[in-house]
Amino acid sequence: MDVDLAVNYNAKFTKWVVSTGLVTEPFVLIDVGVQGGEHIRWRPLDDYLIVHGFDPIEEAVQKLAEANKGRSNRHYHCMALGNADGEQKFHFNPVNPTASSMYQQATGRFGVETAEQHRMVPIRRLDSMLAEGVIPIADYIKIDVEGFEKEVLLGARELLDAGVLGLQTETNFGVSSIYPKSHFGTLAEIALESHLVVFDLAFNRIPRASFQQALTSKGLQPIPEQDAVGRPATVDVLFARDLIDEADHPEHYQTQCRPVSINQLIKSIIISELHALNDVALDTVERFAERLGAQLDVDRAVRLLADPDCVTNAYRAQLRAQRLDYEQQLGAQRRGYEQQLDAQKRGYEEQLDPQKRGYEQQLGAQKRGYEQQLGAQGRAYEKQLSAQRRAYEQSTSWRITAPLRWTRLLLFGAPRQQPHIDD
Repeated sequence: MDVDLAVNYNAKFTKWVVSTGLVTEPFVLIDVGVQGGEHIRWRPLDDYLIVHGFDPIEEAVQKLAEANKGRSNRHYHCMALGNADGEQKFHFNPVNPTASSMYQQATGRFGVETAEQHRMVPIRRLDSMLAEGVIPIADYIKIDVEGFEKEVLLGARELLDAGVLGLQTETNFGVSSIYPKSHFGTLAEIALESHLVVFDLAFNRIPRASFQQALTSKGLQPIPEQDAVGRPATVDVLFARDLIDEADHPEHYQTQCRPVSINQLIKSIIISELHALNDVALDTVERFAERLGAQLDVDRAVRLLADPDCVTNAYRAQLRAQRLDYEQQLGAQRRGYEQQLDAQKRGYEEQLDPQKRGYEQQLGAQKRGYEQQLGAQGRAYEKQLSAQRRAYEQSTSWRITAPLRWTRLLLFGAPRQQPHIDD
């Protein structure tokens, strides 16, 4: 996994101020360890970008100079940078030139072999070249020199204080005799002296060689990813001036906060946007709206910076892919669980169905038996009544009184029903 800070490929605000000439002076980038060329994040600046790139690898500098021949805003210098002016031994790695360093590299705990060639190279201080007019005051410094970052910064104190708005450097959290306060702690302390504070971080994780070997001995595959196991290894950090905090709380800093021009305000906004820190950029526009309004349309600047798709770096894309994969995995598990529940429900219903039919049949039989019993009782009662009626009609008293009942019927007719009278 490449360790890289976020990149905003949209950069709507930057493209607008560049295309309309709202930024009236060039943006100066000092790229220390420039082999391969400056980062693509700076492309929206187009010809407003002036690059001074430094690298002690002659082959890399010649290649860049040839590729940029005729471009007056590209300057590549074949030399090392540090806190001295003279010559120094350089440890060149022909197998992996990006791992070349002013320090001799050891194999270490991560199992990385090195093959070095020693070269004597010129070394200069950035402050010396600033005083000589070789380089102008810089807006942004990027440093990637495999552990030699402290020396570069110590040789650039005047340049940092002269107007640098952003500093990007490769670092780590390791402690050594050269960096007793840790590499990161040392660089952060130097940066803070120029009011440059942490704005963003990106890092990878590299499993130790002993762990990978143990996996192999168990018949397992070593972990190839550099984002899963291990302490943070290589760190890419962005330091920048927080102009809002400097304006609102100058007492937070041990030295006086330096004033900034409108062009510096715009450049600070550009730095934030190109690193996908659109929230910082937009907040800066609103905080300094009165000053910026003299040079640009503040409302339009806010609309352009309010971009939810500003973050497009590989790491965030990887996180989105992992989240999508996790959601798909959860969806599959959920569907499997629902299918399992449906199958269990069907099985339970199938198990209950015979029991239900048996119970219904039992109730039906009981109902029919009860109805048959009631029917038999009713028929027996009717027979009993019929027998009682016949016996009564055949009795002597019924036969003697029969003429009287007929006479009454002939004289008076059938008896009327008496009306019901309430008490």
